[in-house]
Amino acid sequence: MGRVTEAVQSINQFKIVTDSGEHACLDILKNANRLREKAIDPEKAEYFVRVQWLDNVPDGNAITEVGLFGNQNSVCQPTTPKWRHTVERLKEHFPHWDKKS
Repeated sequence: MGRVTEAVQSINQFKIVTDSGEHACLDILKNANRLREKAIDPEKAEYFVRVQWLDNVPDGNAITEVGLFGNQNSVCQPTTPKWRHTVERLKEHFPHWDKKS
């Protein structure tokens, strides 16, 4: 579970901090060549958000149950009433969901 800390950015602007400093993601990602092909088209380019990870569980403890809302996007904001049940269940499984730092 994580918190988005910055506004969405195009793959062309997104930077990644490594041990050797800050780098454009297209300069260091393993699949950069494939991503670069679509980066010039705003409709096809990838977009990134920076995330502060608050909590996690091993794959074997993943939460799966009938009735949870899912979305194919990596990041989405739970704003509609149909998310209420899912958000409450996730709060139970991730005790650090409201961690501020």
